[in-house]
Amino acid sequence: MKRRELTIFFLCFFAAYALNVIGIIRHHSPARELLTQLHVVMLVALILYAGVVLLRVLYYLVARFWNRK
Repeated sequence: MKRRELTIFFLCFFAAYALNVIGIIRHHSPARELLTQLHVVMLVALILYAGVVLLRVLYYLVARFWNRK
């Protein structure tokens, strides 16, 4: 279970980092922002992870309600 959660968080971090790279390329920013904006990337990854957790909880609740009937 912990391994699955760690994998999901890693995928969220990778998505946030990819968005950072896309933003840097699109706005012609210096490459040093890959490191200097790491705290923002981590915050975005946590927000993405919270969204994924929320969707998983909603799915669980709907599936549980659906199976009752």
